[in-house]
Amino acid sequence: MDWVNILFQSIGGLGLFLMGMKIMSEGMQKAAGDRLRKTLNFLTSNRLMAITVGFLVTAFIQSSSATTVMVVGFVNAGLMSLTRAIGVILGANIGTTVTGWIITLKIVKYALPIIGVGVFIRFFAKSEKWRFYGEIIFGFGLLFLGMQTMKAGFAPLRESPEFIGFFTKVDGIGYLSIIFGVFVGAVTTLAVQSSSATIGITIALASQGLLNYQGAVSLILGENIGTTITANLASIGGSHHAKRAAIAHTLFNVMGVIIVLALFHPFVRLVENLVPGLSDMTVSTAEQAAQYGAAVGTKPFIGQHIAMAHTLFNVTNVIVFAFLVPLLAKLCRIIIPDPRISKSEFRLIEFSHIESKVIETTTLGIAETKKKLVLMAEKVAKSALMVQDIIASETGQVELCERVLRKEKTIDECQKYITEFLVSLSTYSVSESDAIHIGNYMTLAHNLEKYADHLEKIALIYDKIDRRHLVLSDQARREVLNLFKENLNFYNVSFSALTEINVDAQKFMDKSQIIDRRIKKLIKGAKVNHFERLRKKICKNEAAIYFVDLLNNLDGMRSQAYNIAEVSSGTKYKALD
Repeated sequence: MDWVNILFQSIGGLGLFLMGMKIMSEGMQKAAGDRLRKTLNFLTSNRLMAITVGFLVTAFIQSSSATTVMVVGFVNAGLMSLTRAIGVILGANIGTTVTGWIITLKIVKYALPIIGVGVFIRFFAKSEKWRFYGEIIFGFGLLFLGMQTMKAGFAPLRESPEFIGFFTKVDGIGYLSIIFGVFVGAVTTLAVQSSSATIGITIALASQGLLNYQGAVSLILGENIGTTITANLASIGGSHHAKRAAIAHTLFNVMGVIIVLALFHPFVRLVENLVPGLSDMTVSTAEQAAQYGAAVGTKPFIGQHIAMAHTLFNVTNVIVFAFLVPLLAKLCRIIIPDPRISKSEFRLIEFSHIESKVIETTTLGIAETKKKLVLMAEKVAKSALMVQDIIASETGQVELCERVLRKEKTIDECQKYITEFLVSLSTYSVSESDAIHIGNYMTLAHNLEKYADHLEKIALIYDKIDRRHLVLSDQARREVLNLFKENLNFYNVSFSALTEINVDAQKFMDKSQIIDRRIKKLIKGAKVNHFERLRKKICKNEAAIYFVDLLNNLDGMRSQAYNIAEVSSGTKYKALD
């Protein structure tokens, strides 16, 4: 027996299968774009809706891992509650069963033409949307080519005494063989990081007569445990809420497997009665091969039985746990309690835990970044209010100035985290729309950091004025305070386009331009007044230098606020939606 050829074909087939699943899933995610994120985020108003959405999204993108990772990310970002997340993950468990049914379709002979059509559309379609559809078709064909290659690789094992002897020994240990199958299924899924791959391997082995029906079902049960590792990996470094969502996935899958193991034989008999044909029937004659469209020595019906077992397990599990979601959420809170966080740790926690594990899900990465930008903008606004207090006070504010400097360092760290995350995100396959979002958000983070720099410089100028016992004239102080308030108002207006829904970009920019021109005019007037005071010797020369520095930084604030308005409204590059 040519073991090298068997190994090469089996591994190569698995590689093609995994790549096909990945390309098809990514193509579907990119074709869906922001709609995928919005569907998950806004259509989960109740438990039934959450389950339905989880099923539909997973059935569409053909990846329960992508759905659960997105859900963990939403929980981590504070965009979804734990009970809603559990509902979506329950639905994703049903949605993933669609993969098993797709694999059982008898369209292997069309795999190469499907690949050809997909490649043609991918490379020659003018529309970006159609290029995504080409990726989906290409991935679909590659998936079936991988299954065909795996089956061809496993076929010689039907005549291997060693291989047959191994499974005979396993079957001979009775109920322990089922436990062993669950263990192997879980470990295999952990290793390949894809429940779909485990299902594909199981169906390929079983259809070649190398696995009996009960052994295949035990592998499928193990796959349902192994697949939960993806969400748990995604939650590493995330919030305690994200960890709870991940542990919930593990809990109800493990509990479901325990229940089915306790009722294993009635369960497999029920599946046997639901699906036409005998699960372990083997084609033994040429007449049967022609009748069933299968090779001699293979099992023509076992694939459908495996798919049905997978579906029945997950549907039953969801029906049971749908009524226990509140209790499950409570149990998760007991297992993962609220952490005790000091104030110093809290400063950056929402930024340092941007989900690196979910980076391949670009729509989620962009949604998380938007939330972080809003948090960063709020920090800048708080810093601005402290600077306003410094300007308004008649005596020195050393402590307040130090707080502004500390906050500016925090804002620098915020920009660092956001920029590093977006740079990593941009290295993956992203749509044109997502690429524009990434570029815009990088620019926004930069503008916010520059705005904070001007605030820091103004605070330092007042610190120097105070330490040197200098005094600005009453008119100069009033002008600076008035200009600062105008700038702060402009800042709040400029960033509102990112947080509000259905903003009219043109009207928004018309308003921003009016404010921008007014501030420019006020700064110009302040400079004229300043030179007039110098001429009349109302201001001292040293204090006058600091006043000019203040005006320059106030003008810098105005400029950055206008840049923020342009980018957040989408008029500088393209609408941010």
